[in-house]
This record gives sequence, C-alpha cells and structure tokens, in this order.
Amino acid sequence: MNSIPVHKLQDRTHRAFLLKPFTGKESDHKQSEYLGAHRDDHYIFYILLEGTGSTVVDFEEKIVRANQLYYILPEQIHYRIKTGKAKGWFIATDPSLIDPACRNAFENWLGSQKPVTLSRSDTHDYDQLLNIIYRKMTSGNVNLTVLYSLLRSFLEMAADTVRGAEDTDTKGSRHAEISLKFKKLLNENIRKYKGPSDYARMLHISESYLNESLKKITGSPVSFWIKYKVIIEAKRLLYFSNLNVKQIADDLGFENYSYFSRLFCKETGMTALTFRKKFKDSNSQL
Repeated sequence: MNSIPVHKLQDRTHRAFLLKPFTGKESDHKQSEYLGAHRDDHYIFYILLEGTGSTVVDFEEKIVRANQLYYILPEQIHYRIKTGKAKGWFIATDPSLIDPACRNAFENWLGSQKPVTLSRSDTHDYDQLLNIIYRKMTSGNVNLTVLYSLLRSFLEMAADTVRGAEDTDTKGSRHAEISLKFKKLLNENIRKYKGPSDYARMLHISESYLNESLKKITGSPVSFWIKYKVIIEAKRLLYFSNLNVKQIADDLGFENYSYFSRLFCKETGMTALTFRKKFKDSNSQL
C-alpha cells in the first residue's frame, strides 16, 4: 500500500511560514511542486485579488474568484493549485504559529469548506498587510519577531473573516460546540463506528439532539456526515493504495463488501473502479 505524500513546509523555508505573490506566471508560483494529490503538514491560504483559481480538495473541485479567501487544512488531500492569469497571495504557515482560537475557526466545519467572499475594503486591507509582510521578508535585515507579529495579524483577520461568514445565530453556540466535537470523533472512529447512535453515546447526548445540532450548523444530519467521511476515506484508499475494492471495504470496517460497493456508487454516481481509473488517468491534467 502506498502512503499519501506529505509536503513539508520545512523543505521550503526555515521560517515556519511562506508568503508569495502570484500573477499567474509559472515563475511566480512553482506549481510543479504540487503535481499529484498530496497533503501538507501546514495550512495554506489564498487571497485572490483578480482572476480565478482552481484546485481539487478531497476530490472535489473548488473555484476561487477575485475578492475571495480560501484555505486548505493539513488533513485535506488536494492537487496543485491552478491560478491561470489570477493575481493574489499564497500563504503557508505551520500550525504552531496559529492561535488555538483561530484554528477552531478554520476547522469548525465538517465537509469541504467554501471560499469566503470579501468586501473590496477587506481585500484592500489584506493586500496592504501582505505587501508589508512580503516587503519585510525580502529586505536585507529580517526581524522575525516583527514578521511573526504581522503574520498573527493576518491569521486573526482570516479567522475573523471565516467567523463572519458563519450563521450569526449559531456560531459559538452549544450546537457549534457539539458539531466540532462530532467532527473530531468521526475522524478518529469512522472505521469502527458508523451508526449515529454510536457518536451520540460518545458525546453523552441523545441521537435526536446530535441530529438537531448538526442540522442547525451544517444543514445535514449525522447519517449524511458518516457517509461523507466513509466516501472520502474510500477515495483516498482508491487513489493511494493498490488494494482491491473488497480489501478497501474490509479496511473501512465493512463486513458486507456488496453493501460498500452499492453505497460508493450511490454517493458518487460511479463504481469504485471507475473512480480509481478516472482520477489516476487524469492526474497529470489536474
């Protein structure tokens, strides 16, 4: 079984964060480093000022447009970023530099997060701040204390932007807290537990209240997110391993191989083998 490639920030910089402007030219952003699906050991942020960018995150295409913020978490598998003629900023930062409150804001989701639209004034503010950081990074006399302080300002701004995009009636609520805890349990236990009642029990709440919380925050019930996680893990194994479909079903904790195959086809609209062929063959074009 092949392992998922992990791109390490320390291989690109000694400062624990990286900031680059891009204008769509290959020399501005070394997209060749992102060929093929991979994970990063760091967070990635994009601020688009002009044009459009695209990527595939957990095998779902994401389009980022002008005046939008988008970020990718370390746990997410993604392909190289295509920026075309877009103009904007690329920021990569080690998790240790991100305040826990900011990390909670970035990670308070269950599925694949969406780009956040910025006002023109917010876009201008981000551009101004990132220009200052970049200028100080590339000056002859680099003061890391100042750089990290400025980076924290960016991260706080980004976290505030993400929080602002949430439903103001639900953010910081008990429902939001339950949803975040459910996500953590789901990531840790999906191979063993696939019933809504299992997660309700681990959270010491009723199944109906867990469903109510998730519907309030995400719009979908527990069963939806369990199936979503199963399919994501199955896609990862189909792409990165040479296991056959029966072995993948077994690895994911399914005793009934046929049930797993039907579930995958129903949720994705294709068989597991069709998915493997589609993404393996199109890898060089993504």
